[in-house]
Amino acid sequence: MNLDSALTPVAARYAVTVVPPPSAKTHEKPKTHTWYFYRDAQRIALLKGNVDEIWYRDGQQRISFERVFHEDERVVDYSTGELQTLRVIVHWAELSSFVHPDELRQLKLNSKHGAGDATLLHLSGVVGQERLAVDWLPALQLPKRITRQDKSGFKVRMELLESAEPAPHAWPRPGAKSADYLHLDAADFGDMSYDPVVRKSEALDVRLGWRAAHAHE
Repeated sequence: MNLDSALTPVAARYAVTVVPPPSAKTHEKPKTHTWYFYRDAQRIALLKGNVDEIWYRDGQQRISFERVFHEDERVVDYSTGELQTLRVIVHWAELSSFVHPDELRQLKLNSKHGAGDATLLHLSGVVGQERLAVDWLPALQLPKRITRQDKSGFKVRMELLESAEPAPHAWPRPGAKSADYLHLDAADFGDMSYDPVVRKSEALDVRLGWRAAHAHE
């Protein structure tokens, strides 16, 4: 699956569809979003519309993180030390391809199509508590399609719409809009519980399992 080769720089546009479980009382309809993904050796950026997530890796393999809130024109900085304090385990390979290499290795190869750079592998299986289906592009080391479904039936489906290097000029670029935004340090959250951006970022941290929920959430 080409998992151990060097990752090449790439920009990609994905359609991401969130499908509520069949038993959901709210009867929500599936929602589809557009994500822009940028990968190079020292930065992984995921632009989700109102919120950007940008990971950095320096020459000593230290990893830091920025969460950009465009509606508020604010950037929250998570230093290497703060991520360690929160006990966040970062897998650069997973950030680089939306799926951990160990997960891919656990999946069954159902079929293979194409050859060379056009090779497409169809994989599926159960990993932990999730059912996972991946159409994998070894040449890009990215999924063409990936579907994750938990036991409740909640499903997230991603589909690659376009990839390029460099990115088309019309695509949003990491850091372009946020160059003049005010920065907040995540290490200072304890003194800023009144700040709506702090509350938003903490809520996202809780969802990711980085910190416990607080009373104001």
